[in-house]
Parts: sequence; C-alpha cells; structure tokens
Amino acid sequence: MQSGATPEWFALTDRATRETMERIARSVERVELPLQTKHLPMQAHWFILDSLTLANQANREGMHANALSLTRQCLEAVSIVELGLARQAGAADMLAKWEGDRASPGEVRKWLSENVWPSYGAGLWTETWAVYMGHLARAIQPYAHYSSPLAQWQIHLIGQSKVGKEGTELIARYAPRAYDPQKATRITLFHAILTYTLGRIWVATSTADDPEFSELIRRFGQALGTSKYLDGHETDWDQQFWAMLWSTAGTTMLE
Repeated sequence: MQSGATPEWFALTDRATRETMERIARSVERVELPLQTKHLPMQAHWFILDSLTLANQANREGMHANALSLTRQCLEAVSIVELGLARQAGAADMLAKWEGDRASPGEVRKWLSENVWPSYGAGLWTETWAVYMGHLARAIQPYAHYSSPLAQWQIHLIGQSKVGKEGTELIARYAPRAYDPQKATRITLFHAILTYTLGRIWVATSTADDPEFSELIRRFGQALGTSKYLDGHETDWDQQFWAMLWSTAGTTMLE
C-alpha cells in the first residue's frame, strides 16, 4: 500500500479474513453429507487457503501474474464450499455430480444462481448476488491461462507524463519480479473480495446467531464498495481488473 491514509477495506481485511476462514473451516468439517462427498467442501476450503497463501507470497515478491493466476483458481473452489453449506434441496446431488465429473463449474454456478443466490440479497451495492458473482467471475476469467492480458501483470507501470500537445507517454519497467505497488494493492483487494464472498455465504447459510460477525461482513462489504479501483456499481467493475489502470491525473495509485 502507498503511504498516507489506509483505506478502510484494507484495515479490515486481516480481521475479516481470519474470522471468515475460522467459521468456514468449522462449518465444512460438520456438513451433513453422504460419505462419498462429505470431504469435498473441506478440501475446497483447504485449496482456497493454500492458493491465497501462495498468491499473497507471490504478490509481495512482485510475481503479480502468478498471484493472479493462483487467485483465479479459487473461484470454482468457492462454489464447492457453497454447495456443501447450502441447505436447499438438490445441493448434495449437485455436489455428487461435480465429484463424478458430470457437472461443469458453469453448471454448478447456474444451479447456485437459480436455487441459492436469490436468498442472499444484494452484492456489494444494490445489484443482485447473481450479477455480483458474474462480475467477480468475469474479472479474473481472462487469467485462467497464460495469455497476453496475464503477461501485462508482469510489467511495472510507473506512470505517465505529458508530451506537449500530442498526448501522453507511459513509463513502464520490464524486469523479473517487477514489483508494482498498484498491482499488488489491486490483487490484495481481489483477495479481500473473495473473503467477503465467503463471509456472506457463511452468514446466509449458517443457523448460528452471530450478529457481531454479520456486522463485520456488512462493514467490510461497504468499505470494499467505496474503493476507487472498483469504480462503483454503475459501471462494469470487472473491467477495473485490467492490468493497466491509471487515473486521468496520471497517477497509478488510487485506493
């Protein structure tokens, strides 16, 4: 993060992550599912934890493309955790289909969108949960494979400067592990959004009365929703996860 005032979402991330993962861990260990599929939500949660651990390490060391690729792998795992925690009829059957390779990740999300998500309420702003999850998926879908869009995350965008009346020029650095403070912050933001998503899933599916945690997740979501990197709910915020982003003032760091 840049020096100066710390955005509220960043200040809340450590606590929200710790408390969310603790609750998810306890819940996936206790799911009431057939023996064949009982372990799957727990394994999916382990996968998320390990992927985010590795992604955070890579992000700190300037391997932003690698961090983003690891982050992309978490999305389908979130769906499997969600199937394990869902109380709607058919969730266990869908999990068994996924385990038997008879349901694709897209089919799992479609089932969740039709049977589970309508009960969740709004996403980060006033959009439906299905719209929110659609943006979340589209934001990192381009990074499922090594591609030109992913390679751009290996570049340190230093800034831009005016060149007379002809326009501006970008200043970029190419190097192994080229640490870019903006890219590091934005990947951290995306990890926080994944944590918020899991927190909301837990709140929506748990029978426990936990108003303090519910309030934490509400505040966390509200803080995330004010980040300038997301640019509000009136635009396609998934596009804000393009590799190269700067303000009209020429700065690369927002909040």
